[in-house]
Order: sequence, then C-alpha cells, then structure tokens
Amino acid sequence: MIHLRVFLPVFFLLYFLLTFLLYAPKKKEKPPKLKTVTLLNSVIWLLVIALVTVFSLYTEVYHQYIVPFEALKSHWLSWAAIGLMSLAFLIVFSAKNQQRLNRTSETKGWLLLSTGIYAKSRNPLHLGQLITLIGFFLCIPSIYSGVLLLLGFLIVFVRVGLEEKVLESIFGEDYFAYEKVVRRWI
Repeated sequence: MIHLRVFLPVFFLLYFLLTFLLYAPKKKEKPPKLKTVTLLNSVIWLLVIALVTVFSLYTEVYHQYIVPFEALKSHWLSWAAIGLMSLAFLIVFSAKNQQRLNRTSETKGWLLLSTGIYAKSRNPLHLGQLITLIGFFLCIPSIYSGVLLLLGFLIVFVRVGLEEKVLESIFGEDYFAYEKVVRRWI
C-alpha cells in the first residue's frame, strides 16, 4: 500500500492548491446558516488531511489507533479509489476552470453557470467533493474515515440545499428554468 502513502498526500496537496489557491472563489454574500455549514465543511477537510498525514507518515499509529476495516483493504479497491479520486479531481478542475473563465457575469458574488460541466450537473464541485470522500474512505477504510464520509455527505447535502435557496432568490426564473433542465448531481 506504499502507493497510497504517496498518492494521498500528493492528491490532497494538488486538490487544495486547485480549490483554494489557484482558483480561489471571490467573496460572496452568504446567509449565516450557509457560513456555518461552509465552516463545518472546512473542518471535515482538515480532519481528512490529519488522517492522511497519520496514514502516510505514522503507519504504526494508524494501525494501532485508527481502527482500520481490514475487510475493505485490498489492492484492487485502492486502485479503484485512486480512479474515483482522479475522476473527482477532473470534475473539480473543470468546474473551477469554468468559474474562472466566467467571472464577469456575477451577481453579488454568485454566478449562474449553465454550460459546460454545469449543463450536466448543477453542483459539480460538490459532486467532486462527494466522490473524493468516497475514494478517501476506500483508500483508508476505518471508523474515522467512515465518520468523515457520513458527516461530509450530510454537510454537502445541507449546503447544496442552502445554496440553491440563495440562487433561487438571486436569479429567480433563470434559476428555476435551469433547475428544470439540469439535475442536481448527474
């Protein structure tokens, strides 16, 4: 499993560079509930990074204290997880690149994109995050990664609901029309 001890830190380094540094989102006016959910989402990702660090650098600590699910540890499953995470990276990269190219048509920091990857999914960034969390769980199957997976799903579903309400209020009929044509996930 040496490939995972190398892949995971490199993957998350590139993922966070892409998501937060290279294509940093512009400041948006967010309702308080959405700010709270966004903060909780950040905490989940910090815990993911902590678990990746323990897994990659302190293997003996991982096996002693992190309670891995031995039944889910296999080479083919870890390679499938790497494939899922790579797909998630491409989805996030595509969505972030499209956001960057369309910065001029923003309203209150919010942007209604309906072409490219956004013509297939209303939430490609969140879809990429969910796929990443599934891949992460399959790479490091443990009670902790399972809890992070469940909490991550819960937070993303709440966040998407809150964001959709904001988009409905800002874009009105344009968003309702978009919602009828494009599915929430895929």
